[in-house]
Amino acid sequence: MLRRACRIRPLRSVPLSQSIRFSSSLSPPLISIKNATFYKNAPTPQDKAQRTNAPIFRGVDFTLPTEPLEEDNFEAQTWAIVGRSDKTQFLEILGGKYIPDPPNGRSYPYLLSDEIARRNPRARFPQNAIRYLGFSGEGSGANGGTRGAYLSARYESLREETDWTVRQFLRGQTSLNPLPEERGGTVDDEELLARVIDDLRLDELLDMPVANLSNGQMRRARVAKALLHKPEVLLLDDPFMGLDPESTTRMSELLRRLARKAEPRLILAFRPQDPLPDWISHLVILGDGHAAIYAGRRTLAQQLTTVWSYFAQSRRFGTHLIHALPPYEKDVMDSYKKLNKNTEGGYHRGLVKSSLSVTREYMQEFLRGFAPSSLSEGSAPPKLHPPRGGEPLIEMEGVRVQYGDKAVLGKWSQFVDGESKEGLHWTVRRGQRWAILGANGSGKTTLLSLITSDHPQTYALPIRLFGRSRLPEEGKPGISIFEVQRRIGHSSPEVHAFFPRQLTLREAIESGFAETFLSRPKMNFERDLDVEAILEHFKPELGAALALPRNTPGRRKGVITATTGKMFPLHKTHHFRKEFHPPGVEMEWADTATFGQLPVDIQRLVLFLRALIHRPDIVILDEPFSGMSIGLRDKCIDFLENGLGPESRFGGLSDEQALIMVSHLREEIPDSMRYYMRLPSGEQEGTFRFGPLQSQSSLRSPKVWNMLWAPPETYNKRSTPADPTEVPEGEAVREDYDRYDWRSV
Repeated sequence: MLRRACRIRPLRSVPLSQSIRFSSSLSPPLISIKNATFYKNAPTPQDKAQRTNAPIFRGVDFTLPTEPLEEDNFEAQTWAIVGRSDKTQFLEILGGKYIPDPPNGRSYPYLLSDEIARRNPRARFPQNAIRYLGFSGEGSGANGGTRGAYLSARYESLREETDWTVRQFLRGQTSLNPLPEERGGTVDDEELLARVIDDLRLDELLDMPVANLSNGQMRRARVAKALLHKPEVLLLDDPFMGLDPESTTRMSELLRRLARKAEPRLILAFRPQDPLPDWISHLVILGDGHAAIYAGRRTLAQQLTTVWSYFAQSRRFGTHLIHALPPYEKDVMDSYKKLNKNTEGGYHRGLVKSSLSVTREYMQEFLRGFAPSSLSEGSAPPKLHPPRGGEPLIEMEGVRVQYGDKAVLGKWSQFVDGESKEGLHWTVRRGQRWAILGANGSGKTTLLSLITSDHPQTYALPIRLFGRSRLPEEGKPGISIFEVQRRIGHSSPEVHAFFPRQLTLREAIESGFAETFLSRPKMNFERDLDVEAILEHFKPELGAALALPRNTPGRRKGVITATTGKMFPLHKTHHFRKEFHPPGVEMEWADTATFGQLPVDIQRLVLFLRALIHRPDIVILDEPFSGMSIGLRDKCIDFLENGLGPESRFGGLSDEQALIMVSHLREEIPDSMRYYMRLPSGEQEGTFRFGPLQSQSSLRSPKVWNMLWAPPETYNKRSTPADPTEVPEGEAVREDYDRYDWRSV
C-alpha cells in the first residue's frame, strides 16, 4: 500500500476552457497605472509649502490589456482620451513621461515578458514600444525640418539636397552625414515597408517632396513612419484636426483597419466637441483639475451624460444626488463620486476662484460637445450683417498657380463681365468678411500665401494689393514686402510651426507690431495699453494654462507714502490698505512665460491675438481655433466680432478692416462672415463657387454648410443669383454683383 501510494504518477493534462485560452490573464497588461499621481519633477516635502511642482495628474487608474478580454467579446480595446489641452499630458504619461508617486504606480509588465523579448527585443523599452504622434501643432515645420527651413520653402521650385522625398522620409534617409551602414536607411523590413505603403495609399507620393504634401497626405506619411518602428501602442493626439470632412472619413477608416488588427494598439485623444469614431470601445474623460473622472467602456456613455447632467445643473453636490439617480453600473457611479469628491474638497487652479464653478463650467462645456441634448439651453438667433464692401484691398485678375504641367490653383474658368475667363478672378474690399472653403490640397493655403507675398509667384501674377502691384508700374512704385506685412495680420498652422518658441508671451503678442517675427517692434504707451487690455481680458485662460497660483510670485507691493497719497488722493471715507500694486505688475507673468511653454491651444490663442493687435487692414485667419475648447473658441469669436466692449480699447473688427478665414468646421466660422468661396479639389475641376450669403443665412447653419459642399447639380438648383438690393445704398461692392457670376445660398 505504501509503495503504491508513493509511486510517481504523471500529471494528467487538463484541457483549457475557451475563455481561459483567450483570456488576457495569461499575459500581463501592456500598461498598468494604479492610483498614481504624476509630477514634472520628483516631489519633495517642501513643494506644498512653496506651492511649486504641482501635480500634473492625480489618482490615475488605467489598464491596457495585452490580449482581448472576454468582457469585450474578445475584441481589442481601442481607447479615446477626451479632454482639453491636458489630454496631451495624459498621453505622455502613458508613454512613460513624468514621475509617478508612488514610484511603482506605473509599470509595463508585458514589455518585461519573455514573449516580447523573443518577438521584438527593442520593444522592451517603453520609448520604443509606445510611439506618440501629435498633430495639434502640425505645419510646414513639422518633423524636424522635413517640410522646409522657412515659410516660403514649400512654394519654391528649386529643390535642395535636404528636400527629402516621401520615400526617403519613410526609409529614414534624412541624415546629412550618414554613416556608411545608414545610407540605405533605418528600415530593415522591406515586406513591412511595402505593406504600410499599400495600406496608407502612399504609392503615388513616394517621389514627391515632403514639403509639398497636404495636411491629409502628411498625416498618412507620419502614421506610416510610426508603424515602421513596430510599436506595441500608437498614441495619436488630435488625429483629425485640420482635415476636411472627406479626409477625416478616410483617415478614420484607415485607423479602423489598424485598430481591428491591434498591430499596434491605438489610443487617440480628442476634444469634447470632436465626434468620436464608432469603432472607439473605451473612454477616458479628463476633468478640469488634472484628474481623470471616468475610465471605462463607451457603451456606458448615455448613463454618464445623465449623471454629469445632474452634476452640471445642480446647485449642491453630495451623495444625496446619488439616491435621485437610477441604479447605474459601478463605473458610472464611481465617476460621479469622483466628481463629487473633487468638488467638495476644493482646489485652486490658475487664476480661478474655486473648483466648484470651474468644474460645473467644464462639465457644461463638455456636455455641449459630447452630448448636446443633455443640456437644455436656448440659443439666441444669430446677429446677421448685411453684405458690405468699400475700396478694393485685394484684386486678382486671372490668377493661376502651377508647377510644370500641374495646376494647384485657378484651374477653372469664371464668367467675368459676361465673358468666360480662365483662372481666379476675385476682389476683396474693406469691411468684407470672406470664408474660404475647400478640401485638403485644394489650394487654400496657396491662395493665402499669394496675399501675404510668401509665394514667389506673387511677383509674376496679376495681383494688386492695396491698389498697387508687387512690381513697379509706370509712375507708381511697387508695394514693398514690409508694407504688406505691416498691413496684414496673419495666423495659420504654417506661422505656428515656424514661430519662435523662445519669445515670452508678451513679446509674442507685441511682435504683431513688428515687420518680422524677431525684429523689435516700435512700442509706445498706447500700444502697451492695448497689450495690457488683451492680457487682462484673456487672463483666466492664460493663467490657467500657466497654472499661476492665486498670489503670483513676482508681484511687487509698494508702500503708500505721504507723497503717493498726494499724487493719488482718496476720499476720507474710503478704507484702504497701505499698499498698492504698480501698473502693469499684475501681468509680470507674461514677461517670464515663453511661447514654447504654453499648451497648443493657448499658442493658437496668442497667434490669434497677434494677428489682431495692430489693427491691420486685412486679417487672415487660417484655422485659427484648431485645438481650442468650445469655451475658448467662442470667447475668441466674440472678441473678433465685439472686442472688449463698445467703449473699450477694442471694439472688434471695424468696417475699415477685411477678414479672410479658412476653416473645415462650420462651428468655427463667425456669423459675421457674409461671403464665401469654395475651391474645387483635384478631381472636381468644375465645382468652383463663390458669392454672398442670403440675408438670413449663416455658415453655421447645417443646411447652408451642406449646400456649399453639395454636388454641382444640387448647388445650382438650390442656390439663387446674388441680389444686389440686399446691399445698403452707397456700398462700392454693388459693382461686383454685376461683374461676377455670384450665387447666394
